[in-house]
Amino acid sequence: MRFAVNGAITLFAATAAAIAVMLICGIRLYVVRTGSMEPEIKTGSLCFVDHRAELSSIKRGDIITFSTSDGTAVTHRAVRTENGSIITKGDANNAEDENAVTSDNFIGICIFNIPQLGKAVQFLRSPWGIAASMSMIVLLISADQLIDKKKSSE
Repeated sequence: MRFAVNGAITLFAATAAAIAVMLICGIRLYVVRTGSMEPEIKTGSLCFVDHRAELSSIKRGDIITFSTSDGTAVTHRAVRTENGSIITKGDANNAEDENAVTSDNFIGICIFNIPQLGKAVQFLRSPWGIAASMSMIVLLISADQLIDKKKSSE
């Protein structure tokens, strides 16, 4: 029992540390909500996007993340450059995106993605997911305390 509790606590701490390091390094996580990039990036994937990338370094074939006029983050493939901006297209879409990506709406380059992990992240960001995470932390700490009490009484 002690091993399981310590393992879970270590997993939480390692995950938090990894996220902190990524944030410090300019990596942000984005959940893919549509199938516009399938089969390369499936719906529900978690994309790791480097915010430090510069628009001028993007080349044809790179997968980039940008914001639309309504603030939605979109991840599509760069298909060509035009007057200092990038024309994009989702792999599963028939046509190029209507608006070009400029330095004003460029977010970064997708360095890799993990299929299905985005669904877990979406859940963890929801009120139910936050409640479940907090409950798990309280349960783990309580279990650890109970194990310590039991050991000290023996």
